[in-house]
Amino acid sequence: MMKNNTTTPPTRFQFPGRWRWMITVMLVLLPALTFAWWGHTGYPETFPSLVEDLDRKAWVNGAQTLFPDRYQQFHDHVLELRSRWRTEANHWWTTGDAEYFNQTYQQLVEEGSLLIEASRQKIAALRLEVVELLQPEQAQLTRLRDLSHLFDLEDDMLALSQADGLLRESALRLEHGQYLQARAAGEQALEHLRRVETHALTQMNRYRDDAQITLWEQWVTHTILRSTATTGTAVIVLKAPRRLLVYQRGRIIADYPARMGFSGLADKRFEGDGATPEGQFQVIRKKVGTGTKYYKALLLDYPTVAHQKRFHEAQANGLVSRDRSIGSLIEIHGEGPNNEDTTSGCIALENSAMDDVFDRAKAGIPVTIVGALNQDNDVVNTLRQLETHIEERTERWHKTRTLSASFTSTK
Repeated sequence: MMKNNTTTPPTRFQFPGRWRWMITVMLVLLPALTFAWWGHTGYPETFPSLVEDLDRKAWVNGAQTLFPDRYQQFHDHVLELRSRWRTEANHWWTTGDAEYFNQTYQQLVEEGSLLIEASRQKIAALRLEVVELLQPEQAQLTRLRDLSHLFDLEDDMLALSQADGLLRESALRLEHGQYLQARAAGEQALEHLRRVETHALTQMNRYRDDAQITLWEQWVTHTILRSTATTGTAVIVLKAPRRLLVYQRGRIIADYPARMGFSGLADKRFEGDGATPEGQFQVIRKKVGTGTKYYKALLLDYPTVAHQKRFHEAQANGLVSRDRSIGSLIEIHGEGPNNEDTTSGCIALENSAMDDVFDRAKAGIPVTIVGALNQDNDVVNTLRQLETHIEERTERWHKTRTLSASFTSTK
């Protein structure tokens, strides 16, 4: 048999079936893995600190107090975004939308910046509010303190002291940037001031009451006519301008400044109230030397029958306590020892003026004490200032509350 020398061509290499399957899977997964890797690069390697910085700055500027709902929403979104970033950072490949992450991040940056600016603006507005509220109230406090020396505001002295302390506290907190606390202290001060204002206005209103002024005019007219008819001396005391007028034969011959009791512009109700009584009196005794502790004095016939009747009626109606007495020893007098000029309800003159009045007076001359003779008097002028302040205060508070409310809206 002959040997076959023909060469057989080599057989083509064939991968086993399992290798072909693995290669196919890798060829399919490679694009997906590549896409995932590129997608993962859309997330930052570290969480951007800007939004967390804005969160802290918002807190420092008081956003959590000034805009509680808005700040809480912003804070929650910051935490949510960080949680999303942490989840993605722990994956070898991303499962989220990097574009959504970046958009949300930019929105939070914008919102945080706006929130900080809104907080700063509101703080500036709050400071201005407190300043606008405090400054006028200091002047009102001064007016009420001055009135406490003229009207019966003894029961209100504590309220005035509390208002003073709260206004000082408010000013101090304002200096330290504690605007909300400063405003709160100012609001408490106003509560005390309003109570004193109510009591003061009630007493001051008599000085513009038509019926009361008409009565005072009648008393003065009667006294002047008596002076004219008897060609004698008469004394008129006007409480509102704090003047003592001396009439001779119906004409003014002297006009002196006079001091009243520590609640002198109120009408006397009982002993110790510091008020100077109003009415028609007469001098019953001239006192000098050891007869008086003052330089000289003219004792009046207070209380008259009319005063006693009114006092008992007030007690019966519960307006004056049963343990109170009506008082007495109302005088026109000069200065006391050591040039003291205080009085608990009398009319006090300088010694030089007292010399003249004392020399002209004699027992029995009429002395009429009234509040005022028309509505154009010092008390009514002060009363109008108080009322104007109260009206302007209402407008200021309405304005500031409206301004505060405008900042609570979401920008």
